[in-house]
This record gives sequence, C-alpha cells and structure tokens, in this order.
Amino acid sequence: MLRKSLAVIAAFSSVSYAENIISEAFTGLGLTSLASAAATLNQSSAGQALLATVLSGGNYSILAPNNDAFYQTSDSTLLIDTLAYHVLRGSFSSSNSSDLNFTSATSPNHTIGRSMLNDSAYVNLEGNASQVMAWTSENNEVIFLNQASKISVSNATRINGTGIVVYVIDGILSIPSSMSSVLANSTNTSSIAGLLNSTMIPSTNGTNDTIGNILDGQKGITLFAPSDNAFSAVASSLPVLEGNLTAFTTVIQNHIINGSSVYSSEIVNGVNMTSAAGESLTFTTNSSGTYVTSGSTTAKMISSDIISMNGVVHVIDNVFLNIDSDSSAASSAYNSATSAATKLLTEVGVISATATAASSSSSSSSGSGTSNGADALTIGGKYYTASLAAVISFVIVGAALI
Repeated sequence: MLRKSLAVIAAFSSVSYAENIISEAFTGLGLTSLASAAATLNQSSAGQALLATVLSGGNYSILAPNNDAFYQTSDSTLLIDTLAYHVLRGSFSSSNSSDLNFTSATSPNHTIGRSMLNDSAYVNLEGNASQVMAWTSENNEVIFLNQASKISVSNATRINGTGIVVYVIDGILSIPSSMSSVLANSTNTSSIAGLLNSTMIPSTNGTNDTIGNILDGQKGITLFAPSDNAFSAVASSLPVLEGNLTAFTTVIQNHIINGSSVYSSEIVNGVNMTSAAGESLTFTTNSSGTYVTSGSTTAKMISSDIISMNGVVHVIDNVFLNIDSDSSAASSAYNSATSAATKLLTEVGVISATATAASSSSSSSSGSGTSNGADALTIGGKYYTASLAAVISFVIVGAALI
C-alpha cells in the first residue's frame, strides 16, 4: 500500500512539475492567458495525461496563441481538446538547435503534421489516429489552412532541458468538423454537399440515411470532391444514372478512398491508389499541379487538404463518371490499409510519402506502386429521396444562386 501511495505521489509530482515548466515558459513569452489555461490541465486526468506525455521525452511542437487571440472556455473538456490540437507530435524545425524556423512547404504545396488531439468526440480517423493540421508558406509567412481567419506564426523558442519548441501564433486553431459540414461550408463544394446530404439510401444497419451521414460515420475517408463548376459541366450526362442506383453509387465510390486519409504531401508522381469501388486512382504531378485519373477521366486537384473529423477532402475540376467496380480489390486494399493504420499512433514529424511508405512497408498490396486505402463502401439497395435528376438539378441551380 505504501509503495502504491508513493507511486501516486511521484506521478502527481511529475505532472505538477510538467505544468510548472510549461506555465513558466508561456509566462516568459508573455503568454499569460495560455499559462493560466495550462495550469488548469492538472485538474483533470485527461489534462494530466497530456502534460505527462509532452514532458515524457521526445520532441513536441506547441502552437501557442498570443494573449490577443486566446480566450478560455468554461468547458474544461473542450479546453483540453483545443490545447491538445495545438500540440504537434515531433520536431518541425531544423536539426540545428539554433534554427527554430517552422518547417513549411511553399504554396501551393502544404505541410501536414499530426497533433495530440485524439478525443473520439472530435476525431474519427483510421487506426484511432490523432487529428492532423495543414499549413503552407506564403510570402515567407507560415499560414495555417482550414481556418475562418488568417493565422500565422510570429516567433519561436525552445523550452530549456526539453525537446519542446513553442511557436507563438496569432489565433486559435479550430478543430475540424464532420466531412458533410466541411463540404457544406467550403468554397466551391456546395453541389457535392447538396447531393450527398440530400440523397437517402439504406445504410448497413437497414435504416435509411443520407450518403453524407454514412460517410461521416466511416473511419478514415479521402474524398475527391468535384467542384460546383465540374458538376455544371457534366450536368447533361448525369441523368443517364437515373433509376440505376448501382451505377450511381459506384460513381460516388470512385471518388472515395475509404480506410485511409491521404493528404497531398503523401501524393507523388505515378502512385496508384484504390477507390472504394475497387478501381485504380492514378496520380500525376508536374509543374502545373497534381492530377488524378479514374477510368478515362482525369481531374486536376484545385484545392487540397480540407481536413475533416474523419478524413480529408481534395477538390477536383472534373467528375469521374466511372461505373466500373471490383469489390475484391476494394476489400483487399482496405484490409491492408487497416493493418497499416495502426502505425499512425506513433507517427511524428512531417507527414510525407516517404514517411508513409516506411510505416506501411510491411502491409503493401500486391500491385506495384499501389497504395492501400479502400473498402467496398456499402451503399446499396433502393434510395428514398427525390429522383436523382431532381437532386442534381437542385444542387447545381442552388449553387448558382448562392
């Protein structure tokens, strides 16, 4: 009993020490509001776990909102989750200890890093991985993506005796919302949002639900979302799918990788991935951008790394009217992706094609150059909404009126 009591005291003392180190560092940087918030972390088990992890060794990067930006919510759980989203796993500066510049690709390329946020109330990624964030450099200024207003890095400092670097930012980073919500609120995706959120189909449990809600419930989704202009351009071709639910759902599935969140930094020239319909998605990159091909159609990625609660959206300038499918290939790729996803729990630093290949090397699929990440996403049976033609007409006309 005495040994157990001493262990509890030691653990508490360690957490208190961690709290003091971080709070003192924030105060020294003039981040008094954030220092006060950090002190409250020790009042809950989740907060204590976050503190203990950050100071348990290894490298972490804290994105610290300045006093003008920071506000403290009375919701302690939301506060902890928000702070966890501001802590990145790994080092994002040069190996030279005197160089603390925040690592960033230059626009239009992006850098992706994994945070400490893994509360299932806000994150539903493959392998129970924690949430990511995306940023880029514009005019020598690091800008965080998917935020309502511009948020950038102003300065940095290393906490002595630790592997922690604090980067001061001028805003609070918003936690990503559901994929259907992201689509509804993003520029140039109102047509696909309207289609997915208006089309009712039977889900796997036998009840009727929208395709949007079904996608929201999947762990790890990559959606190649046609832009509003892309839908308008193929409007005359879409009614041919009327009354053919199999063809319609296959077209949707060929825009999706289910079981893997594939960020732009992981896409390299010549790589092949597998859609939720089991068809090949082939990627090409050159000086003009990144392109993805499904069947006989090629589309350019015109906006990438729109992060959601359970995956990522890349906006493309064409619609894949591909009605081919291969359920065996889809299942095989999904099983491989599920196995590889367990390694995401220990992923640190910049997320890239090289890092992903290294973590997934033991789970590669049989096709050369083929990335895993698909499932035969089940969307079947009869759907119970307005006719497809009416839905298409509604979302395209509605988009034009917005």
